[in-house]
Amino acid sequence: MLLHIITTAGWAAARSAGSITPAEGEEFVHCSDRGVVHVTAGKFFHGQSGLLLLVIDPKLLGVPVRWEAVPDSPLWFPHVYGPIPVAAVAEAHEFPAQPDGSFVLPRAVAVL
Repeated sequence: MLLHIITTAGWAAARSAGSITPAEGEEFVHCSDRGVVHVTAGKFFHGQSGLLLLVIDPKLLGVPVRWEAVPDSPLWFPHVYGPIPVAAVAEAHEFPAQPDGSFVLPRAVAVL
């Protein structure tokens, strides 16, 4: 299971286009797993609203997934080198920020 944080507007656009594509100037789509998604959320989405946490089935991707280290961190993150088809998204969960701006893994994702 891979996780991807996206805005509700971004998810609507991806559904219309049929896939989530790498951001402008990027080679891959940034993803996380249950153990590191809070790091990604806290660093890049602190306090933001209107977010979803997508659960992606890597068997349905058809493009490489590489677990890579990122600068200044001992953690490794999954990077999807190509578009993520909407059909590979198994679930979409609301991902609200807590009052302090942090994020908590949705219960449904925590028990997968």
